[in-house]
Amino acid sequence: MKSGPSQKPPFFASRDIISKHGHQDRIGSYLRCVLEHNQKINLVSRETSYEDLLRIAADCLIPFHFLPPLSGKLFDIGPGAGFPSVVLMLAFPGAEGILFERTKKKAAFLHRMLRLFDLKGEVLDLDFSEAVRGMELSSFDYGFLKLVRPDRKLLSCALDLLKPSGRFIYFGSLEKAGLDLGSGLEADAFDYYLDDPEQLRSITAFSKSG
Repeated sequence: MKSGPSQKPPFFASRDIISKHGHQDRIGSYLRCVLEHNQKINLVSRETSYEDLLRIAADCLIPFHFLPPLSGKLFDIGPGAGFPSVVLMLAFPGAEGILFERTKKKAAFLHRMLRLFDLKGEVLDLDFSEAVRGMELSSFDYGFLKLVRPDRKLLSCALDLLKPSGRFIYFGSLEKAGLDLGSGLEADAFDYYLDDPEQLRSITAFSKSG
């Protein structure tokens, strides 16, 4: 489902999205953990409310209203407090993740969340480009980038980790990232509204061409 000139982008409500995935209690518990730990660690802005976090969590789930349900192995570059990877592993219990978070305090928080909610995965407190050296290529079904601006090198490394059928999801548009698609890449763009009918949002799903 792609939005185009003749198709109005869909509108989503955050609470409906969370409820639809059937794990609102676990996601709600995780969001409360973020708020609690945010008093000691700068996970998100200090002005962030529970409703703000709920909207961020719902936004993490948006790709799978356009794409098949998440399964298999995922990686997340710079998840911070765990967006989108922790939310996704809570909503899709069969998923297994590797979280690349170089900030030590945030990485420690993510370790605690994986243990607390019995999620399958690990946290690597290294820079992504350093951490991927020596990793098995073509072994992940999905990659995610929500809180970091991509560049060509990062995108190339991320796609190397994906299976031939894998997707790398960027929560933004090619224009916002300042990227040209170039050769060897394909991208599907999806536009939507979340809670606010005046604020258009976008995600870009990259894949290997051919």
